[in-house]
Amino acid sequence: MNKRTMDHWDELRMFLAVANGGTVRAAADKLDLNHATVLRGVARLEQRLKTKLFEKLPSGYRLTSAGADIVDLAAQMSEASTKIEGRIFARDQSVSGPLRLTLPVSFATDLLMETLTEFRSTYPDIALEIIGTGTVANLSNREADVALRVVLGKTSPPENLYGSRLCGFHTAFYRRCDRLSDVSSPLAWLLGPDEFVPLDWIPGEIEMAATPVRFSEMRSRLHATRAGMGITLLPCFVGDADPLLSRVPGSPVIHTGDVWLLTHSDTRQTARVRLLSDRIRDTMRRVSAKVQGQADTVTSDQDDMKEGAKRQ
Repeated sequence: MNKRTMDHWDELRMFLAVANGGTVRAAADKLDLNHATVLRGVARLEQRLKTKLFEKLPSGYRLTSAGADIVDLAAQMSEASTKIEGRIFARDQSVSGPLRLTLPVSFATDLLMETLTEFRSTYPDIALEIIGTGTVANLSNREADVALRVVLGKTSPPENLYGSRLCGFHTAFYRRCDRLSDVSSPLAWLLGPDEFVPLDWIPGEIEMAATPVRFSEMRSRLHATRAGMGITLLPCFVGDADPLLSRVPGSPVIHTGDVWLLTHSDTRQTARVRLLSDRIRDTMRRVSAKVQGQADTVTSDQDDMKEGAKRQ
């Protein structure tokens, strides 16, 4: 496939990203490109087709009738291009080249960073890209090659993905160890964007504020809990490892979902995909007790640290 053909594929993808996102900025974020690159790509496509594909509105971009006529066909062409790339990638048995891993930030920072560091040292020619996000990547569209994902509830991953369930994912309620001795103010519920105050569990003798505090992401909520602001729901492997925090007495441990390691069926046999998947699978099995919130994963050293935190 020559450079001109590849440029045409790129232009189609930019066109589709603007059509789906409604704005050039959304398209640029989706494709990890800058604003000007997307504008130029759409302009080249319009020039080549000799027609306007979008109307510029104050709120964004709207497809013209010509753009609407080709958007479905462009999507089919883009899907075919992605499948071709996936088939070629699947034949690559080298230990060099790009490799994209997507996983929640806390899994990267709290569980797997040593493993990823060792992997990078062993295979320095693999251009590893670590995408720390809670957003579900589309493996079919090659947004990532390997995904470590928490599948919530009792659902299963899509059938076109090849995966293995590694362990359960458990959460629990945490507060600062010494906060209960401070009765100067009630504790607040510290909630994520889609969370609600639990109605099936009341924290016993703890006085709770009438209004919760909301956070857009977990790290800020974690630090607010460490500062003594209130009670929050955290992954057990995060809360149990923190010397300033302890589980709220009498609170439940919740089986929130399951941890899956996923690859696409077309690319799972690629050498670098297999090598990274094996490393992640081995590490996650070693730390599975922590992820599942088993009480004996909190060592005596951690207990001593927590006791020290209470006395501070």
